[in-house]
Amino acid sequence: MAEKQAINKISEEIICNAAMKAALRVPGVNHLSDTFADNITKMIAGKESAQRGIKLSKDKESYTIDIFIVADYGTKIPELAWNIQTAVKEKVSKITKKTINAVNIHIQGVALPKGE
Repeated sequence: MAEKQAINKISEEIICNAAMKAALRVPGVNHLSDTFADNITKMIAGKESAQRGIKLSKDKESYTIDIFIVADYGTKIPELAWNIQTAVKEKVSKITKKTINAVNIHIQGVALPKGE
């Protein structure tokens, strides 16, 4: 009797949530920003996107992740981008076992400290 092969497929929502959590844990990230697609979804469907601030593109063997963030004031942007890329690559690679082509960081703005 032939053994059945189990296929483990991870949904895009789980991958996006993992990327979002990894990015938000990096010091200097204030919050994720809406993408154009998030805004369209909000206008048409009237609901928030589950993958707010994350855009996932995939090939057969790899992923490209775009992250749209608002940084804290005074944060060194190149260092912040590097830290986000590293954290997201580690987290997503760990759960998917696939190659991450790129983690593109889009700084949408800078949040001033409270009281300013």
